[in-house]
Amino acid sequence: SDSYCTCEIPGKPGQTMKTDVVSSQDPEWNFEGEISDFAINDSLVFKILDKDMGKDDDFLGTATLTKEQVIPRGWDGELKLKHTTETAVDLDAYLTVKVQ
Repeated sequence: SDSYCTCEIPGKPGQTMKTDVVSSQDPEWNFEGEISDFAINDSLVFKILDKDMGKDDDFLGTATLTKEQVIPRGWDGELKLKHTTETAVDLDAYLTVKVQ
């Protein structure tokens, strides 16, 4: 799998980050980025995708951090991916995230 992760604030198109593509079944991105426009009613949506040359990238799963999880102390832990693909039906997949 050639996967990458995006992070965005829904409704704020300029507030999006994307990791590099990592070729692994168990990728580690070790990505650091900054979103400067996070407001009290916002959430962070993470999407995992598989990079495909010559066609649309495959969606692998998503996870969301709500404002209640982030404010006031941040987040440091695992998020279970939801809406995973049909090929991952009986597999639990997690994304480790730290937000300060």
